[in-house]
Amino acid sequence: MRKSIRAYTSELVPADIVQSLVLAANRNAPSSKNTQPWKLVLVQGQALENLRADYLAAFNSGKAPAFEYKYSVDPLPEAFKKRAVDLGKAFLTHKGIAREDKEKRKEHDAENYRFFGAKQVFFLAMNKGEYGQGTFLDCGLFLQALITELHNNNLGCCPQYSVMAYPDLLRKHIPNSENLLFLLALPFGYPKADSLVNAFESEREPLDVFFRVVE
Repeated sequence: MRKSIRAYTSELVPADIVQSLVLAANRNAPSSKNTQPWKLVLVQGQALENLRADYLAAFNSGKAPAFEYKYSVDPLPEAFKKRAVDLGKAFLTHKGIAREDKEKRKEHDAENYRFFGAKQVFFLAMNKGEYGQGTFLDCGLFLQALITELHNNNLGCCPQYSVMAYPDLLRKHIPNSENLLFLLALPFGYPKADSLVNAFESEREPLDVFFRVVE
């Protein structure tokens, strides 16, 4: 079963394996009229360390988020909100963080802006001004294909929208990205064994909540 991985070893995934799984994802992902609107950038090495440092500085300074697209409706529908709240409570409980422990909760949030310590991060994007709602769907299909390839190669990852809060920092550290709309970050790598955080599994709704048959 695939799950989000938030602790990684320091071992880099070799370039040939990265290229192989990206090509496989591209080959297997459908898109409307074969438009293939996705763009994928891999950031690693010193470039990632510089980006990570700037992200942490922005988060710790309380820099206001500047998301360039809205991920979901606001307010969330009650069913969605309940699942989100339940997940947050369960995850903090799993990590042993009390609701009133503001310092540890902030450290928990900061892990997002460290990209969970991953040594390699994919950034999914598409060209500005060249998309509609369906283009987001196409990019999502590519993302799922990429996640599946990572999982099938014994690699872990964790999709992140939260770090889209600072697109100016992405453009600062990713050359020739002025015309890109960044959609999501995907830290990935070899999962750290015996990690408490990696043992967490989210609850899933029963079949009758989301599935029905018409005949």
